Amino acid sequence: MSFSTSELIKQHALQLFAQKGYYGTSLNDVASLVGIKKPSLYAHFKNKDDLYMTILQELMETFMDRVAIDSLEIQSSSSTKLLLKRLLINMIDFWKDETLGLLYKRTLLFPEEKFRSSIHEHFLETETYTTDILSKIFSKGLDKGEIPPQPLEPLIDAYYCLIDGLFVQRFFYSSSDFDKKAEHAFEHYWKATEIGGK
Repeated sequence: MSFSTSELIKQHALQLFAQKGYYGTSLNDVASLVGIKKPSLYAHFKNKDDLYMTILQELMETFMDRVAIDSLEIQSSSSTKLLLKRLLINMIDFWKDETLGLLYKRTLLFPEEKFRSSIHEHFLETETYTTDILSKIFSKGLDKGEIPPQPLEPLIDAYYCLIDGLFVQRFFYSSSDFDKKAEHAFEHYWKATEIGGK
């Protein structure tokens, strides 16, 4: 499968931005990996900022694609617990991607100051997307009596705290140790959900 020059530029820039960050990456580095001269990059991207923001936009779109659970699947699928676990596993699998996961971590935990506002916008867009999925899953669980009557907002907020904690832990433990922690954390989260809050 052959890639266009534009796609090759993005692929190599993605790897460099993930490994070295925005300031640690030069357009010369990108051009060298692609096998072109730096001025040729400008036929595809206006400048380094344009390339970086294009990659961040695609990173967030890829994240949403990877975690997606559509409405039809939610309605026809088995239990609320399994849907919530599936969403968590989808996120974990994305974080484990050596390049995408690394850039995602770097972007959210250590945002470059000049892009902070844009990164925040992208983050809110992904959160709106995942909140919609969670709302549908929890609403189904409440309707079917799989979880006791309780407000949606605390359920969703607690789920985000669960994934935020696991997101940080992902980068400090081996894959097997992390998977065990994720399993334990999710099971305790689910037990609390089954009890219900006020």
